[in-house]
Amino acid sequence: MDIIFKEYSRVVWQKKWYFLLCIIGLTVATGLDFYVPVLYKNIANGLVKEYSDATLTMLLHNLVLIAVFYAGVWLSWRVLEIGIIPVDGGGVNLLEKRCFDVLKRQKYIFFENNFSGSLVKQANRFSRSFEIIMDWCLFQLFQNILAIAIAFVIFYQQQPMFAMYFLAWVFVYLLWNISFSMWKLKFDEAVAKADSKVGGVYSDAISNIFIVKSFVLENTEQQRINLASDRVYKRKKIAWILMFISFSVQGLMVFGIELLLMYLMIDKWKLGSFQVGEFVLFQSILLMLIQRLWEFGRNLRNFFTALADAAEMSEVFKNAELEVDSPLAKVQQITKGQITFDKICFAYERYRPLFQDFSLQIAAGEKVALVGESGSGKTSLTRLLFRFVEPQSGTIRFDGIKSHEFTLASLREQISLVPQQPELFHRTVRENITLGYDVTAEELEVIAAKAQCLEFISQLPEQFDTQVGERGIKLSGGEKQRIAIARALLEKAPIVILDEATSALDSLTERQIQLAIFDLLKNKTAIVIAHRLSTILRMDRIIVLEQGRIIEQGTHRQLLSSQGRYYEMWQHQKGDFLGE
Repeated sequence: MDIIFKEYSRVVWQKKWYFLLCIIGLTVATGLDFYVPVLYKNIANGLVKEYSDATLTMLLHNLVLIAVFYAGVWLSWRVLEIGIIPVDGGGVNLLEKRCFDVLKRQKYIFFENNFSGSLVKQANRFSRSFEIIMDWCLFQLFQNILAIAIAFVIFYQQQPMFAMYFLAWVFVYLLWNISFSMWKLKFDEAVAKADSKVGGVYSDAISNIFIVKSFVLENTEQQRINLASDRVYKRKKIAWILMFISFSVQGLMVFGIELLLMYLMIDKWKLGSFQVGEFVLFQSILLMLIQRLWEFGRNLRNFFTALADAAEMSEVFKNAELEVDSPLAKVQQITKGQITFDKICFAYERYRPLFQDFSLQIAAGEKVALVGESGSGKTSLTRLLFRFVEPQSGTIRFDGIKSHEFTLASLREQISLVPQQPELFHRTVRENITLGYDVTAEELEVIAAKAQCLEFISQLPEQFDTQVGERGIKLSGGEKQRIAIARALLEKAPIVILDEATSALDSLTERQIQLAIFDLLKNKTAIVIAHRLSTILRMDRIIVLEQGRIIEQGTHRQLLSSQGRYYEMWQHQKGDFLGE
């Protein structure tokens, strides 16, 4: 909870003047609203008297005061509304930005271990809960404390004994509501966590809808959704039953204070000291307070539910494993492109070590291919270069400079990546290629032509301004990869990594795009990961990996002549494994 109140308090401080405006408006409106029954008391007492000019004057005077007070209440609420928009709406706006700032600084591995749908839901709840909590603090907590204080003063001026009874009743009422709601908080948190899992299951199924439909998994995924939704319903039933228990106890308390008031009034009537106006005063204020306190009890559930909703995202705020620049880091330039892996030891969490004392030097401008079976460490090396993951020991250097001496931004913007499965934004083709770069229409067409994607782009409904859909779903795998190559061509990075960059292309298109790829790699250091060995024949050096170790390296011809592991792989891909 400390994270929630810390972040929310920071927002309130940023909006402090508007918040103060809300407090002033609410204080004046509540004070005037609760003083009006005192005027009603005077009018009620006047109406039971015989007519006289003095009584009429008193009645009209009180009526004018009521009109003035109501005008003051109306103006006070308008003042509050001027402040509440920047506080509530502006606060949500600041927290939405803050949540994304926290999420973007998480390590890459964090996103691999969490559903994107759940994270989006948690961030949305954290920012939206601010509005619920802030409204509760203003209109329930502050306003009710103020109303109770004003009511106690008015009651004490009229009937000190009843004022003390009233204060004791309020204490018991609030103690019950707050203690019960705090005890029930763990059930609300269970509902929020189960609800986030439903969001995650939904996201997982919808984002993989092609697999769901092509493998006829509709019923299977429906069962997973049903199971997750049933868990939420079971937890909600418990939370709702507890809420209704709270309401029933509150109802008994309300009946109790009403009966006590009536009994005391009857007792005063017996003693001959009863005033109709006093009854009107007490009953009016008590009805106003009971309504407010009932709302307080009902909204207390919303308050604790909002806290439970915000609690999940607060755990992300607590995560200390962030992508941060080291104290020595600064913006550095890679001028040559030399890469050195020096005695790298690395293991993913809970897995056996992948690299142990791994060393590799790639010369500036050298074109190196990494081959090997799945799990041999090819992609993990690229992750280490980007610092998506960190080695447990050893160092990685670029032009002799340790990777930790680069700021993350300056390092990553100097390494261009064409991944095996390119991820596209749900934006236009133009935006997916330029990624924020300022590029003229002519330059964009030249880049697209080099990447062999101009032809299919020109056939799209709105060409470069066509929306590609979520993750580029409207494009084929080969079209997405060509857009990824166009991105890399646009960058001026001295180091290029191609991770199965032509895996989704047909043989004819692959042959056409080889020229574009070598144009991309010209005068740059390149690391090419490939399973299709035909794509790496022109590499300066081919490195064969097996379980995180280099078992062979050399040119294509050298490795064939040695007839080792690479030779076996080459023979298989030529068709020997089919018995040809």
